Amino acid sequence: MAYETSSEAPVLFYDGDCPLCNRVVRFILDQERAPVLYFAAQQQPTTLGWLAQHPEYAMNEDTVYYYNGSNLYARSSAVLRLIPTLKWYWGFLYLGWLLPRWMRDKLYDFVAKRRKKFGGECLFDPRLKGRVL
Repeated sequence: MAYETSSEAPVLFYDGDCPLCNRVVRFILDQERAPVLYFAAQQQPTTLGWLAQHPEYAMNEDTVYYYNGSNLYARSSAVLRLIPTLKWYWGFLYLGWLLPRWMRDKLYDFVAKRRKKFGGECLFDPRLKGRVL
């Protein structure tokens, strides 16, 4: 199952050198409804190739991005757009949409600044095989 650049399949772009980001990827793999999401570390050559084919988008390594096949979402909006891919009992997270975006993004930025302080290793999860951009 290889990703086609013309695909409508959703992609999560994350900092592959960040222990917290890698934990979030493993969390998604554990809690997703079905394996529909692709993953792309921002440092990978395939991500750079994707960006070359989508010059309308620019990425910052400190930010998580979610591409739904037509739009690229950043920061808290990207995180909240992942909720439908998770199992039903994570539905309460939809309440995050009730907060104004500036407030959600402030919280996101607070965590993002400290994300590399969360210990741990950035190991490749074997469940990602075939699901990497």
